[in-house]
Amino acid sequence: MLVEGVKLTEFRLIFPPGIFETSQITMQLPLNLRNLLVKPITRRSHFRVNANFLLLDIDVSKLFFKEILNEIEEKEKNYIGIWRICKIYFPNIFIEVLSTNGVSLFIISLNFRNYDYYPPQVGFLSPNEKLIKKFKEDAVIPDDQGRKHLIADPNGYGVWVCLPGSFEYHDFYFGIDRWELEKSNFNIVELINRIINMVDRTKEIVIGVAAK
Repeated sequence: MLVEGVKLTEFRLIFPPGIFETSQITMQLPLNLRNLLVKPITRRSHFRVNANFLLLDIDVSKLFFKEILNEIEEKEKNYIGIWRICKIYFPNIFIEVLSTNGVSLFIISLNFRNYDYYPPQVGFLSPNEKLIKKFKEDAVIPDDQGRKHLIADPNGYGVWVCLPGSFEYHDFYFGIDRWELEKSNFNIVELINRIINMVDRTKEIVIGVAAK
């Protein structure tokens, strides 16, 4: 109840116990409020295949997932001999990348559980679905400034992508709020192709170290 002439300086929200520890949070909270109530996502935890916190309502997530999947399936035919969808199960889409000779090189793992609240998480697997810890140095193509954008985690937790449009990039470099400014221009097929273009597909072995 508000009383005329009295300035509201503090309020308290009461939620059922454990609501923010469950795997499905069925409401969206402003970032500044959410950060007071939910444990922050651990920095540099982006090597994980699945997000630590499932912040987006699962039904909403499935709608976005369907849109993304439709877009990838529609464009896949344009890249025959380069990449193809090899496995799908919500919230993951796995893209098999082929060498110029048609040999399976590696798999891009895309996780859309919190999309589009967060950008997709990106990971890399070997053709036998083992975590790639490092690509061969001579297999990663640098940009025009000589910088490489496939970064091996020094603790051996995998490879992450230093590209706008990936959770790893926005989480580590600019904070997730930067995603809000860029997601209207996000194109999943463009992201897939940019990742693939950073690897020398003329080689038939590009994986340096993979999990056993």
